[in-house]
Amino acid sequence: MLRRDIDIPYQHLPFTGQFNIFPLGSFNSELARLPHRHDHYQLIWFTKASGQHIVDFVSYELEDNMLFLLEPGQVHQLLDCRKEGHAITFTEQFYFSNQQERETLYDFTHLFDTASGYGPIYISDRAAPALQLLTELMYREKNGTGSNRSIIKHYLNAFLLHAEREKKRNAAKAIAPLRGDERVVHLRQLLEKNFRVQHQVTFYATAFALTPKRLNEITREKTGKTVTELLHDRLVLEAKRKLSFSHKSVKEISYELGFEDPAYFSRFFKNHAGIAPQDFRDVMFK
Repeated sequence: MLRRDIDIPYQHLPFTGQFNIFPLGSFNSELARLPHRHDHYQLIWFTKASGQHIVDFVSYELEDNMLFLLEPGQVHQLLDCRKEGHAITFTEQFYFSNQQERETLYDFTHLFDTASGYGPIYISDRAAPALQLLTELMYREKNGTGSNRSIIKHYLNAFLLHAEREKKRNAAKAIAPLRGDERVVHLRQLLEKNFRVQHQVTFYATAFALTPKRLNEITREKTGKTVTELLHDRLVLEAKRKLSFSHKSVKEISYELGFEDPAYFSRFFKNHAGIAPQDFRDVMFK
């Protein structure tokens, strides 16, 4: 039996190293049907697929040519899935192996940004052949004699740039695309660093030299939500992850998320998730 203070470990794919690419059809594991997470970045390109892909407890109906970008720690699972395509996994250390590369290479981290909400990228018929060629080149280089890390990295870089272009194309086709605002991006970053300990809008407004009212006006205009709503969304997501992937008690989780009163945390979670924390955990482990 696992100790209650030890987190369930991240699921490791049966491939090692800082970079891997493999066909989705070659990976058939019942573990994929269960909620799980990885400690690296993942690009999952479903060239042909049906079924459901659940990411951070939100279900997406799979279609052909859907690309999912997953950050380390994001929760996902596949249900009733028929799939063809490719999975590319890599670490930040693989991509940025030194400070010079961090300063000169394309910074892929903003590609994974969810400031305007998470969702898959729909790959156009025009872009698909280029992405397919790049995956074939990555396979060839990785599996060939004398595999060269720099060559793989350049192919990966090109794949990411194509993905970014398709993401922008998707946004342009949206019915009512949200106008960008760097302050919202920075707010998301600030929330990510501080949501466990800073639950007051005043803290975040001060960082922008704005009043709480003005910051709320900006975030509501750009995201449809107030700062408090964004903060609560992040707290609930983290609570769901901890309830699903650790044996820590609800009381321990509440303290880790900055709630001094576990009973208040339970009410907070039920109000936002529609289910009590322990009931959510029980459902996840059925």
